[in-house]
Amino acid sequence: MGPNALLIDYLRAIISVAMLGYASYKDIKTREIHDIVWIIPAALGLIMDVYEIYVGNLTVTGALISIGFMVILSGILWYLSLFGEADLIAFVTLAVIHPRTPQFGFIGYTPLLFSFTLIANSAISGLLAAFYTFGANLADNFRGVKLFERYSDISAFKKVSIMFTGRFMPIESLRGPPFEYPLENKGRLVIKPDIFDDEEANKSFRILREKGVERVWVSATLPYILVLLVGYLISVFYGDMMFTIMSKLL
Repeated sequence: MGPNALLIDYLRAIISVAMLGYASYKDIKTREIHDIVWIIPAALGLIMDVYEIYVGNLTVTGALISIGFMVILSGILWYLSLFGEADLIAFVTLAVIHPRTPQFGFIGYTPLLFSFTLIANSAISGLLAAFYTFGANLADNFRGVKLFERYSDISAFKKVSIMFTGRFMPIESLRGPPFEYPLENKGRLVIKPDIFDDEEANKSFRILREKGVERVWVSATLPYILVLLVGYLISVFYGDMMFTIMSKLL
């Protein structure tokens, strides 16, 4: 690896954090991110890729494997509706910016393929967000909020599942789509909301307000770019969490 490799890695990290930081802010505020947020960093990453191929820090094959892996895997996750289009573009952009593992001193397991580590660490970050949601619901329960008073007929398994995925919120504080979607459908609770029909979601909220309901279970759509930012920071400064855990256990 050439003497400028570490400097270029720092430049890549600065570009990535700036991109994800701004995109996270927009994701939280509006759930909409302009394409230019991804285009400029991707172009800068491509320029650095070409330079590193020229000086021998990176091979064409290595770059194609890293970027191709990210395109295929994130494309599959997007097709399965596990995250949105902006998240797919963000993952691919990061693969262009980081086509090889950075030359940082990792605290944990050094990533073998940075693209895989980024997806795995982001998934772990998302899992932690689910536990945070469960803890917030549990805290509401201890404060006296009757979480399932109107839904006493559902199973214990469904109650626990919903506590990981939804929030029991005051209906007057709801912003509605694209921030919250109802988990109540025709008087019954569902684990997975319909996030593709904003008109139907608004109609459900309107009916619940007309009934005088004070609190309702909703799925507060996760600002996944923020989760990706956390996953990226873990990947850059710590390393591969999954392989670190596995190496400790084995």
